[in-house]
Order: sequence, then C-alpha cells, then structure tokens
Amino acid sequence: MERIDVQQVALRLREVVADEPKAFAYEIGVSLSALYNYLNGRVPSTEVLFRIARHTGRPMEWFLDSTGAVPLSALQPVSQHTQGLRPLA
Repeated sequence: MERIDVQQVALRLREVVADEPKAFAYEIGVSLSALYNYLNGRVPSTEVLFRIARHTGRPMEWFLDSTGAVPLSALQPVSQHTQGLRPLA
C-alpha cells in the first residue's frame, strides 16, 4: 500500500482553493480553520475529500496521486460534463 504524500495533497488543495479560502470552506461545509489545516498538510477525511472533489470537479485520486497520472489539462469542471443533459423525470 502506498503512503499518501501530504505535501502533494496540500499543494493540490492550494491550487483549487486559490484566493478564496473563506468561500471555499463555506461551500464544502468545513470551518475556515479546518481548511487551513488541510492547506498546511493535514489530510482531510474521506468524506471531506469527497466533498472537495465533487465541488471542484476533480477526482479524489487527483488530490492523492503524487505521480501526476491525471493531468490537470484533462480535467474539466463538472458543469462542462453535464451540459445538454436533461434531469430525470
């Protein structure tokens, strides 16, 4: 089993949070202090990582994969994947 590279997780989180940590924390349902903990190297729980992934449109593996196997250029926000789909009736 591979170990999680906590610095990689923090780096990827910083990339998606950008300059809006307060809004990002609110949107994923965590406190601002919890988000800062994640940005400084604490790995979020699976539940929180799932919410982050869903909010950003990136797979959970992107945050955890230190090999870079999922290039950022290949990822698109969820809204672009769902354009043109109709809601289920």
